[in-house]
Amino acid sequence: MSLAGALLASQWLQAGWAAPVGGAIGALFAVIAGWAKQWLDRQWDLRRELPRNIVLHNLAGGFPRVRDITDPVALGVHRAVNSADTMHGSYTDELPPYVPREIDSPLREAIRQGGLIVVVGESAAGKSRAAFESVRTQAADHVLAAPSSREVLSDVVTSLSDTPRAVLWLDDLERFLGPGGLTPAMVTGLTKSGRKEVLLLGTMRIAEYERFTSRAATTAADPDHLVWRESREVLRAARIVPLNRLWSPTELAEAERFGDDPRIARALNQAGAFGIAEILTAGPVLVRDWYAAWTTGTHPRGAALVAAAVDCRRAGLDKPISGELLEDLHTHYLDAHGGHALRPEPMEAAWAWALQPVHGASSLLIPSGPTGQEPHFLAFDYLIDQPALEPVPTETWNRLLAHADASRVALAAYWRVRTAFHAAIDSGAVDNVFMRASALADHRSYDEAIRLLTETLEELDGQRLPHNEWRASLRHNIAFYQLRAGRIDHAEAAFQELLADAELVDPPDAEGLNVIRHNLASCARQRGDLPGALAQFQRVLSDRQRNLGPHAMNTLATRSTIADIIGKMGDPAQALRLTRQVLADEQRALGEDHTNTLQTRHSLANWLAETGDLAGAVEELLALVPALARALGPEHPTVLDARWDLGRYQGRHGSSAAAIRQFQEVLTVWHRLRGEHDPQVVRARRELEDFRTRHSHQ
Repeated sequence: MSLAGALLASQWLQAGWAAPVGGAIGALFAVIAGWAKQWLDRQWDLRRELPRNIVLHNLAGGFPRVRDITDPVALGVHRAVNSADTMHGSYTDELPPYVPREIDSPLREAIRQGGLIVVVGESAAGKSRAAFESVRTQAADHVLAAPSSREVLSDVVTSLSDTPRAVLWLDDLERFLGPGGLTPAMVTGLTKSGRKEVLLLGTMRIAEYERFTSRAATTAADPDHLVWRESREVLRAARIVPLNRLWSPTELAEAERFGDDPRIARALNQAGAFGIAEILTAGPVLVRDWYAAWTTGTHPRGAALVAAAVDCRRAGLDKPISGELLEDLHTHYLDAHGGHALRPEPMEAAWAWALQPVHGASSLLIPSGPTGQEPHFLAFDYLIDQPALEPVPTETWNRLLAHADASRVALAAYWRVRTAFHAAIDSGAVDNVFMRASALADHRSYDEAIRLLTETLEELDGQRLPHNEWRASLRHNIAFYQLRAGRIDHAEAAFQELLADAELVDPPDAEGLNVIRHNLASCARQRGDLPGALAQFQRVLSDRQRNLGPHAMNTLATRSTIADIIGKMGDPAQALRLTRQVLADEQRALGEDHTNTLQTRHSLANWLAETGDLAGAVEELLALVPALARALGPEHPTVLDARWDLGRYQGRHGSSAAAIRQFQEVLTVWHRLRGEHDPQVVRARRELEDFRTRHSHQ
């Protein structure tokens, strides 16, 4: 019997109604038959397309069971370097034995509980391998669905609808967030009551995870704020399991038990500076090969292709990039290193080199996309987090803003090249109220930023729409700019109300709560309650170190603030020591060109001066000011502040002529930008006059 016939046979009609409704039943039969055909056609399409939509399938083209997956490389686990010892050939084509990690116990407990679990850590820390080994021990009989892209995620989830025990595998989860991607409703639908054995397991680099924290919304927002908000809500509902890159003594002791594998034995010998996982994936070897390829007559064109792909990732593009765009971008990198003088190889040879696996492990560029289509490419993620990378060139920012997702690139530019961020706002390429407010506040036009956000909030209230999260973000940003404008009481009251609201709906370890607590601590600090502020910041730091890890941007920002408070409470030597530690960690985790790193260098110069090392302070600021100007623009307020401090320290160090010249140049810019009656201009002019009076004999 057909589906429509079965539906009709299941209906019961009283005899007296049979004749009158005969025509209606005929119409109903036609409707149901049409619906049934559409449903069956849709199921057939899903089944036919499924092998192309998932990265692993069984012989029948369906979802494989976890226990049947013997090679998880397709799931995102990096291959390991081949053994150099031919006597141990059995290790060559297989992954090394899994060395137990301290993350295993909490991760496996999270898997047993189900829901959405995300392993967060630095690149090549071993996130994918740890996740796979845990799911293999806890959910071996589940089917595993690993979508090939965000665009097919909805179809893959639909195909899972009748599967009672399943794992939705989302390696590099950020690739599945955004338009058409994972939503809170999708997570709820997969994990709702009665489907406790369906779990979602993802991995994310720390930098990607932080793009979706509430703190990002206090400065800039992702492309479409509604999409960004949905993505953040997905992560707020997740159980976050952090994984450190460097291995603990306990983990290293575990690794020694597998020392008969020559790859693990070699990795243990290098474990001081690197994590075992990154050594096994040939990360350091790939970095060395990339840098060496710039040498004349080797593979400079290939190195330029890799540099372009790396900078696309650093500029906020998490989707694979077309070969055409990489070839277009690579010419700038090649020219910057010497151009034709490098004797660059032909393009075909450059691609072959960049795609060649090193010792059987990863390659510098990783191809992506279905067979039968032009491949796109991603840079091996280990390259992206290298601390010695040059800043992303302005030419690349401008090209990507014109070619790719302008809002996402602009958000990344905010932290690297603020001039590109402002250009995107000023040109209209990005029209987002949060970003526009951020651009205003960046030039210290706090009242204009508050006015813009307040108008948006009032418009939202007038529509009586249930955008509670959007309202909270608007209220939060308004309070943040009120604090920056010095209206401490207004800001503090707003933050307290926001915290009370958030504590009702957010889990206790949600980063959004710590963002609000951080800002409340800033209120106490700005009011002058340094001991109270220090205690609050220390509590926030403890939470962030536990939930985000020690090298996350927000964790480092809290550490920097604590150092500053300790200095202002009368211990500049301790502040200097702590600031040096934060700077070293920021340089490695965020990069030399990140604006937080640059601002920490300014703090370092201040504490050098406070501890009596004026020569060191002047030297640091002389090196810092050009870097700040490149990142922010020569007339950015932060750059002018650094130049003014440079003048102060030059004067105290005995270089009065250089100090006066610095003061005059900065004062001229301030006067032009703010007017002669601006309070800061008036204070600066008085400071210059006092300095000239004291040094009139020179």
